[in-house]
Amino acid sequence: MTAVQFAHIGMNNLVQLNRVLAVLSPGTRTVERYLEIAKNRGMFIDISRNRKFRSILLLDDGTVIASCISVMTLLKRFYRAAEGESLPSSAELDDAEDLLDFNDEEE
Repeated sequence: MTAVQFAHIGMNNLVQLNRVLAVLSPGTRTVERYLEIAKNRGMFIDISRNRKFRSILLLDDGTVIASCISVMTLLKRFYRAAEGESLPSSAELDDAEDLLDFNDEEE
């Protein structure tokens, strides 16, 4: 029996790694169309807290998750989680998201 692996995808949310089919960059017509279809079907989850979407996760059941974490950052987190690194503590996540807030203000 294999252990269930999770990765942090932003805003204190986790995703089960074996459920993720793709991590896409937003902004193309195809991705925007897929987002609209998912919204209409009730399969869209926005975890960005009204920030700019930086990645779109497609899950094996058709669920679409919009995150404010970049594709490359998520990829690094997925690799670390797959290698068995422990998840960060709540305090570490809060600190990281405070930094994210600061970086968003600079843009």
